[in-house]
Amino acid sequence: METKKNKNVDANRFRHGFFLVGLNYVAGITLAAFSYQQIIAEKDDSNAKNSVSISSYEEVEKEQDLKVELPKLPPQQAPQAALDLNDPIITIDNRNIEDTNNRVVLIDIEDPIVPIIPIVEPVEDFPDVEAVFNGGESAMQKWMQKNLQYPEIAMERGDKGKVYLKFVVEKDGTISNVEVIQGVSRELDNEAKRLIRAMPEWKAGETRGLKVRSSFTMPIHFDFN
Repeated sequence: METKKNKNVDANRFRHGFFLVGLNYVAGITLAAFSYQQIIAEKDDSNAKNSVSISSYEEVEKEQDLKVELPKLPPQQAPQAALDLNDPIITIDNRNIEDTNNRVVLIDIEDPIVPIIPIVEPVEDFPDVEAVFNGGESAMQKWMQKNLQYPEIAMERGDKGKVYLKFVVEKDGTISNVEVIQGVSRELDNEAKRLIRAMPEWKAGETRGLKVRSSFTMPIHFDFN
């Protein structure tokens, strides 16, 4: 008995469709595997780059930590050339050059000036021991007669009389502060003062055993007869 095939249940007509479905399935799996490998590769590259950047950052940080600044040495001056004593000497006259960079400004500060007042010892009018000419009164008269110069003009006019003078005998015996307290004429007054100033040292007056400045009054008599 011959077996008959039913066209409605024939599986051969679905073979081509199954083949296409299987081909698409294999292609999808292959594409998915390829995409997965690419993603893994990209992740590995990014991890490698991050590791490289981190390691390089750590190396830079270590280099910065180990960097030590050395002190700067002063610049070395060039050695000076030896002086040649035979070189000519050049003289520059800068007296007329105005240096505006190094100008010195003097400020006048008005400080109070304290006058220096010398200490002058008083003059004793009446010391315990009066000052005297060395050698006494007679020695003084002889010296005055010898050194007196009668002015010719006063002689021609007939001027004569006594000129009274006052002066100070210092502690060392010298004469100072000669003045005329009563005169006769200008010529006779000047000669009397000259004569007193020209006297040798006196013996100073004393008070309480100490030498003092003392005043003395003396007349000088002018007479040509």
